[in-house]
Amino acid sequence: MTITRPIPFPKHRGFTLAELMVAMGITAIILTLLVTITGVALDGWRVSRNKVRTARQAKAALEQMSRDFESMVVRSGNNFEWLFAESETSAPGPSGNESPNAARLIFFTAATDRYDGDIGGANDEGGDVSAVGYKLLYGEPMAEMREGPYSVFALYRQLVNPNDAFEDMLSSEDLENAYSSFENSESESSNFVCENIYQMSVVFLVEYTQEVGGRLERNQVRIPVLSAGGGREAVNWFKMKGNGIQVQGDANPKYGRGRVVAVDLSASVMTDGAVARLRQGTATDQYINRNTYHYMKTVLLPQP
Repeated sequence: MTITRPIPFPKHRGFTLAELMVAMGITAIILTLLVTITGVALDGWRVSRNKVRTARQAKAALEQMSRDFESMVVRSGNNFEWLFAESETSAPGPSGNESPNAARLIFFTAATDRYDGDIGGANDEGGDVSAVGYKLLYGEPMAEMREGPYSVFALYRQLVNPNDAFEDMLSSEDLENAYSSFENSESESSNFVCENIYQMSVVFLVEYTQEVGGRLERNQVRIPVLSAGGGREAVNWFKMKGNGIQVQGDANPKYGRGRVVAVDLSASVMTDGAVARLRQGTATDQYINRNTYHYMKTVLLPQP
């Protein structure tokens, strides 16, 4: 008789509670690091995307204005007004979050897109001096800038073709008034330049001569066009005429017989997220400042 013995099975030892807790702790640390790194990467991507988008919008605005200023037309020896710039007292924007400065510009220029860009073609009526008007508006671009749930800040450029500019605006001593008949069409979609321009400012560099100690000295002064503040030389409006310069608050400025040699163009562009928060009324000043990017360009002006 054969007696068989049962084969003993090996004893399996499990994880202790302490080992499980250590493993869970390590896993939690790794997951936390992964989430943190992913969040940092997403934040960096979001910041880079906002910078690229705002830079493109600023480029569209500043380059368009630069082209017009580089071909600006001024004729000396007359009392006609060739440029009018002001900082609007009723700034665009939702209540409590209006634009800090909204420059308005009207001036004459040899715009290359006159006559729908068909210079020398069938639409060309022979004129070469156009007028342009720049204005910052707040509203819905597809609803002629009436305020609504999709309102944005937007820069508009109104081009007045040479024939209309000659008949209605040239030889005017009050350019703002002469341009008023064209204001109703400023917010048309064809005049749209770009959106999210929260602030737009201009600073004119004026060169003039002044008698000091019996001799003439050449000086330069920067004249910011601002609604409030901005230093001793800041003004609310600025006019360039064929026989001199006029500014708000000073009937006879020291640079009145000077000439404008350059203009500094400044634009502050908001991110899409900041504009959305602005519409909802939840954007604080700190949030707006953190999500607004500032750009500037200096343009040398042609001399008469």
